[in-house]
Amino acid sequence: MDVRDHADAGPGREPALRSGTANGRGVLEGAFHLLDVLAAAEEGAGLSELARDAGMPKATTYRLLRQLANLGAVQRHGQRYLVGPRLARLGDAWQPDPRLQAAAREPVRLLSALTTTVTFLTVLEEGRIRVITAARGEIKEVPPVLPGSELAEATAAGRVLLMRTPDGDTAPPGFTLAEWRRAQAAARRSGSVAVDHQEVLPGVCCVAVPVRRPDGEIVASVSALAVRPAVPAGLTELLLRASREITRNLGRT
Repeated sequence: MDVRDHADAGPGREPALRSGTANGRGVLEGAFHLLDVLAAAEEGAGLSELARDAGMPKATTYRLLRQLANLGAVQRHGQRYLVGPRLARLGDAWQPDPRLQAAAREPVRLLSALTTTVTFLTVLEEGRIRVITAARGEIKEVPPVLPGSELAEATAAGRVLLMRTPDGDTAPPGFTLAEWRRAQAAARRSGSVAVDHQEVLPGVCCVAVPVRRPDGEIVASVSALAVRPAVPAGLTELLLRASREITRNLGRT
């Protein structure tokens, strides 16, 4: 017997995520896959639904859910399972790239002040659009955009970052294949600039441009959100200047 199988098991508790397989996966990979499925279910999900969506046998799904609940990563309410408080705390502990954050902080602040927009820098982190730094001046008409916040894929920032994914016959989450192909075509025409003409929020427009490292690789997106019916004149050029300044700052660090 491998002592690791029972190292974390206390009285009345199951061994925590012991080595083995879960539908052909290592048990840890199976557990994280199940957590990904559960995180996508905003109102939680039942055992049968989770087993189906995760592509796992129901018995395996139930065993993993019990072990994850013992660890505080999953919680159960009636017949439905939800992400647990321990996992939420771990998610809140996410930290952005400090070099990128430092390189973008002043350009983002200055751009917001010059344009009276909500300005922010985002990265693609494991398929999620996350804010690294933001500035909003005195704008109160839209909810705060805070570091660590997640944005929808259909936002201008999301479209710029998702353009890094290769072409194919599948669309990223948040898009139908037809919508994704239209977004790709628009990005090619505009040189990777994405514009949201009130598609996400009525009365709000947003422009996003890529941010590159000195070697040319896209690492982030810088966006400006304006509470106006149309994109302000000159906003795209100012965003491109801010993007170039962030790239220069990255080269100095």
